[in-house]
Amino acid sequence: MNVKSMTFFHKVAILLTISAIMVASNIYTLIPIYSLLAEDLAITESHVVMAGGLFTLFYACGLLSFGPISDYTGRRKILVFGLLASALTTLAVGFSAGSISLWITRSLQGMTLATFASVAFAYSYDLFTFRQRTILVVLINTGFLIAGIFGQVASDFLANLFSWNSVYIFFSAVYFILFVTAFIVLSESPAQAVDRKPLSRIFFELLNDPRLRKCYMITFSLLFAIIAFYDAIGRFFSGPASDLLMIRLVGLIGATLSLFTGKLIEKWGELKTLIFGLAIGSSSAALLLFFHTTEALVVFSILFVSSISLVIPTVITLIGFFGVSQRAKALSLYSFILLIGASLAPPAAALLPFNGVLLLLSLLFMFNIVLCLFIKEKAFRSADAG
Repeated sequence: MNVKSMTFFHKVAILLTISAIMVASNIYTLIPIYSLLAEDLAITESHVVMAGGLFTLFYACGLLSFGPISDYTGRRKILVFGLLASALTTLAVGFSAGSISLWITRSLQGMTLATFASVAFAYSYDLFTFRQRTILVVLINTGFLIAGIFGQVASDFLANLFSWNSVYIFFSAVYFILFVTAFIVLSESPAQAVDRKPLSRIFFELLNDPRLRKCYMITFSLLFAIIAFYDAIGRFFSGPASDLLMIRLVGLIGATLSLFTGKLIEKWGELKTLIFGLAIGSSSAALLLFFHTTEALVVFSILFVSSISLVIPTVITLIGFFGVSQRAKALSLYSFILLIGASLAPPAAALLPFNGVLLLLSLLFMFNIVLCLFIKEKAFRSADAG
């Protein structure tokens, strides 16, 4: 397809998908280079781990902030100049010279990278039809899933080939290219009616909506589940490292199921699609309690990722519908809760044995299915036919 003949939607879809992969990758880039970075900067590894914790904290704060801010400034400004700011802060990480500079730069990087997620979802709702926005949400979330693997593999590869600094120089260059592309491609979304109520009160009202509250409870478990799942496999698996990498990589095949989310929603509706995805996750975790071979881990990791990749865009569709006039803030809260779940996954996986993690995830998804049964069925698409 010639670039000039591509529609605005196609250009935005490609841009936001690549941006999702690259932005979310930096959540994971420190993981494979903890010891290398600690040795090079002559600091303890715990200080490098703390830099990762600060990144998560500031990223979470940014997720809560930039969705609401974009109601005032417009989505395009946040998306475009957020990528420019991310290029600068990411480059700064690459020039860290000790613990303090690493902590400061990773904190700033976390804040600037948070300009993407919730604002990109809100932008999709503002400009596109139901079918188009469903495709965009699916592609962005597929990008986030790919980032969990790509971020670690790219970081490990570049650090071993060149140095740990090259990881952040590479991503800085990518963000700058994405900034230029976004500046050219993206148009401004329609102006939003701004609610002057305090932000804390709006978040409280969103959490007080029984339908949204159930969606947020499901949201909490999603990245928690996938990170705890792979963390547990990493601790449990005693085979060669190449097999472990294969288990992680083939799991990405499951992300392709998300491409069918729109068709399933059109055929079954949001709630049945959500229940179907959760049932796949619950059953695949439960079956792994009885089958521990490498082949079983490969098959069930594909199924588990399929579950998450189907559930996430469906939950976002529901939250976007229920959020109505407070959509950007509702999606900011979604992104924040998703990240909190992800942050609590590693300690949970460390505390429990492998079978304990699998049992917890299976029961958690069964509980989510019960929550779905209490969300009242509505004609979502007809009520939101924009």
